[in-house]
Amino acid sequence: MSLDKYKREAMERPPKTTVEGEAGAGKSFFALSAPKAFVINTDDGIDEILLRRPDIMVADAVPVGDIEGNAKIYDGIIETLTELAREKHDRKSIIIDSLDRLEMLAQAKVCVEHSIKAPEDLGYGKAYVYARGKIQRVLAGLNYLREHKGMEPICVCHTQIRTINKPTLEPYDIFTLKLHKAASADIMEWSDAVLFLTFKMIMQKKDTGFGRKDTRAINTGERIIYTTGSQGVDCKNRFGLPPEIPADYGEYHKLIAESRRQDAT
Repeated sequence: MSLDKYKREAMERPPKTTVEGEAGAGKSFFALSAPKAFVINTDDGIDEILLRRPDIMVADAVPVGDIEGNAKIYDGIIETLTELAREKHDRKSIIIDSLDRLEMLAQAKVCVEHSIKAPEDLGYGKAYVYARGKIQRVLAGLNYLREHKGMEPICVCHTQIRTINKPTLEPYDIFTLKLHKAASADIMEWSDAVLFLTFKMIMQKKDTGFGRKDTRAINTGERIIYTTGSQGVDCKNRFGLPPEIPADYGEYHKLIAESRRQDAT
């Protein structure tokens, strides 16, 4: 029996990227720097960017104050992804901004389906498991657009500080995605790169008198990206990128291209 049917030529496909970071670090600006962007706007914080980038297409999906309304907005997101899959268009990137607001909509959809007022009412964490499935459905839609429309999927997410407990280490705090832990794990697995966008800090010693010197962190104003799990952040990449790179969309893709060329030789 021949095994030739299992041979497959490797293809260069757009990276699946998740951008996390603290508020105001420039996550949305980085994501919307992608060419021919179509953004599913769940966070309502991109108006200033749109003024500078009028070519961006937007599907507004900002959560409202009631569960039924949010469930309908989730349905609208699925319809939008379906339209992008069926219709001819010139869009080259699909952005979800942000995942934590998408999770809110997914939880609302679950509440409506199970006739409850809050996820906690379902008991045993079941609502969060069901909401995880709703988010996976969106990720499946992004995968389809990547495979069949050549669109680059980029997700934006806020962060939270979580304490990590491991048997071999002392407990420590880390920045991680602002999602339920199961949904967060799914995003980490789905993404080719989870990037942490922040400001570069330098340590400066200051003489405070009496022979004492205090060390203070100074914000340089320069935006950078961490690409690997260090510096107290939960991130990764599959491209062998340097641990720290400029917070620039073009530079990010340039480094990916360089890494792919090196691997091919």
